[in-house]
Amino acid sequence: MPGYMLLERGTLAPFNPDGVKPHAIEMGFLDFLRELALDPFPFARYAEIRVVGLEEVLHAARPNEAEIAHEIRRRLRQAAPDLERRLLSVQVVFRDKLVRGDTLWSEFGGGRLPISHIFGSPPPQTDARDNRFFRANFNLTDA
Repeated sequence: MPGYMLLERGTLAPFNPDGVKPHAIEMGFLDFLRELALDPFPFARYAEIRVVGLEEVLHAARPNEAEIAHEIRRRLRQAAPDLERRLLSVQVVFRDKLVRGDTLWSEFGGGRLPISHIFGSPPPQTDARDNRFFRANFNLTDA
């Protein structure tokens, strides 16, 4: 399904025997942002991409993680028309726990990272095997 699927690494198979099947194309988060900026757009129609390392990017930006999160959001919104047109599916995989309270954050490195600044605070969903994830559209309009 097109859009961003935010999930914890432990939700993926083979970490979880009944887990979500990971998309075959894996890339680091900064590489993903770099690819989105290329002209012509580098991803094929219906591509399924698994992106890792967002937590590390935000953690490395401390104490400016909120500013970096807003910049990431801006770049993702710029790429939204191309992502939607090509009907891509992007799994954003988090190494540690995703928590939704008033906002969505990731517990990482002993602190909270502002995931809601990028993807908003979508409600948790579960698949048929009870795997929890969060879904955000490419326009990030619910943030």
